[in-house]
Amino acid sequence: MDGATGHARTKKTLKWVILIIGALFFLAILREAIDPYGDQPYIEITHGDHVHYVPHDRDPKVSIGRFPRFPPGPDEIITPEGRIVPKE
Repeated sequence: MDGATGHARTKKTLKWVILIIGALFFLAILREAIDPYGDQPYIEITHGDHVHYVPHDRDPKVSIGRFPRFPPGPDEIITPEGRIVPKE
């Protein structure tokens, strides 16, 4: 194998590696956009310099600022209105 053929093969391999990494990145972003909650009952929403924890069944009439700035405990849930209450 001469130098030109080896260089072309390396260039082609690098092109495929970059393409695969780009596709994986795009799929990860797409998955997050389609199902932002995943298997979590709430998501973190950045609000200025802090985060609010918001449930998937949030009441859209309630401001994000009304939701807690810390996650619920293991035996607690966040209500659609933003309160942390014990699990039933």
